[in-house]
Amino acid sequence: MRSVLANSLDLREIAVHNYLDAPAPLPPRCIIQVHWYREPNFQRFLVENEFRSVVIGRHPLDVLLSVLQFIRHEPETSQWLLGNAEIPLELAGQSPSSDAFADYALGWGAENLLSVTYQWWHDEHALRVRYEDLVKGSNEKFVALVGALASEAPRQRLDESLQRFDFNYFHSLPNQHGWQGRAGLWRRLIPARTARAIYRRHRHLFDALGYDVPWTLTTRQQAMRNWEALS
Repeated sequence: MRSVLANSLDLREIAVHNYLDAPAPLPPRCIIQVHWYREPNFQRFLVENEFRSVVIGRHPLDVLLSVLQFIRHEPETSQWLLGNAEIPLELAGQSPSSDAFADYALGWGAENLLSVTYQWWHDEHALRVRYEDLVKGSNEKFVALVGALASEAPRQRLDESLQRFDFNYFHSLPNQHGWQGRAGLWRRLIPARTARAIYRRHRHLFDALGYDVPWTLTTRQQAMRNWEALS
């Protein structure tokens, strides 16, 4: 999202774990990617620098799966929310059917991590998009988003950006930022009982974002086999 928008709208890309780490002064045209609380100081920073906020919603169980995969290749995840995501070192290499994953997903660190999207989803001025819509294969969600940010953005530039920053590009990065690029993997990789327990623990987050967790037939053994096949 960040790379496509930056290339389409001629913006300088900035990615930080804390908005206070952004360069000062800021470039006149830039896009910042950051996972940070919707708190007054950050909100003031965005207003004073005339930013538009874009928030991406994704099924929380798929988010937790993505985290589980990503921490195998990216040590800087320990810096997320200045450590308040509380991702234990021993979680790397575990499977979604493990007790370690369940313990983390049911804990305070996971709630802290997931709550950021929940907070920004309530911002009436934010542009809200869903991961599930972005990976369907149609470019229309990107077209609508770019149009909301810049009335004269050329469609050809957007198409070129989407081709340049495709799934294969991110899969080739050292930290393997691209993995499966599919929605709904949790149905096959998280045991049904674990998925339901996570939903009950964080139900207010799921409900606010409009995601449910219906029962599946995925057993712990099946989830393990499916995970091993993907890994």
